[in-house]
Amino acid sequence: MTFADIAKERARGLPPGKERESLLRRAKQNEVASNLTDLLSAPGYRRHGGA
Repeated sequence: MTFADIAKERARGLPPGKERESLLRRAKQNEVASNLTDLLSAPGYRRHGGA
């Protein structure tokens, strides 16, 4: 289970409000970061312009 999954599960148990929105936002940020990491480390990914 990832951090994003845990945060979403915890947010489901909270009433609407700042803490719930914060958890959901952090979960989404974590998912995006994870997806970017996967993309950038994928075989065949080539950086343009760098070294």
